[in-house]
Amino acid sequence: MEGRFVLEFIENNNLVKITSTDEILFSQGKIQTGFFIYLIIAIEEHFDIIFEDEELKIENFDTVELIESIIKRSGGKNYTRF
Repeated sequence: MEGRFVLEFIENNNLVKITSTDEILFSQGKIQTGFFIYLIIAIEEHFDIIFEDEELKIENFDTVELIESIIKRSGGKNYTRF
């Protein structure tokens, strides 16, 4: 399913299991902050969007739900509900 891209990308590239879409990822250390830029690039390429500089705060991407929300607001072309 297309909408599972973010969840699967995070799990496959961090070798972690995300148990819920509201699970805290970066600020509680489940995912290292160094992965943030890699995640941003993957999302922008996959969904054909470019985030504004002011959107690129790690707290805006700290859960799958937050990521889903920012993709939706940005008008991602391949967006479907996670």
